[in-house]
Amino acid sequence: MVNISEKDIQLLQEQVISLHKEAVEGNAKAVKDLHQLLERVRSDHSDIPLLDAYHGSTMILIARDKTNPLDKLRWSKSGLKLLDGAVSSAPQNIMVRLLRGKAAYKLPEKHFHRARTAIEDYTFLIKRQIHGEGFLNTKRYWQLIYELGEVYHRIGRNQDASICWLKLKNEAQDPSFLHLLQLKLKLLEGKPSVEYIPDAESPISNLIRRAANATESELNNRLKQQKK
Repeated sequence: MVNISEKDIQLLQEQVISLHKEAVEGNAKAVKDLHQLLERVRSDHSDIPLLDAYHGSTMILIARDKTNPLDKLRWSKSGLKLLDGAVSSAPQNIMVRLLRGKAAYKLPEKHFHRARTAIEDYTFLIKRQIHGEGFLNTKRYWQLIYELGEVYHRIGRNQDASICWLKLKNEAQDPSFLHLLQLKLKLLEGKPSVEYIPDAESPISNLIRRAANATESELNNRLKQQKK
């Protein structure tokens, strides 16, 4: 294993963060470059959980861009394995938790059953923020709470979703965001606190019969609408 200084690690992480941001925004070349970079670096440095987490997240992005359902499944499972390993090695690392939580949130629940993972990581991050860590700006903090509500709603935990969105309604000031929250809360009116969602229990084998493009596209559109 080649020795690497703290300064080199910092520079490497800055490069990874920059490429990852572009990759998340849809830059296919950034996804490819980041995957190649992390493969090369991790072959010599397999003991840095944050790099493992970034590589796992990158694999999820590769899956996003694939058209073959089996390729989507293969890349997603490889990415999740790295992300789970990174959290196991560094459970208190905020960025590791954020990367895994975001990946779990974006994956279709009916195929991957990762709602519990997203809830675990998002709850951890929100608690750290509330307790004064201050690692997120206001918009990203609100986004986490909103997405946590989405995850709860996705699996039929309507009361928990309502708690998240009501909290945001009391804190947020952006008119368009408040309108979105009102629509979300209206969807929950008259629904039981917990309801059975058949799609949330479907086996992962459904992925072989149907690609997840439409589902992921819908989630991405919701996020874009929230940011506007």
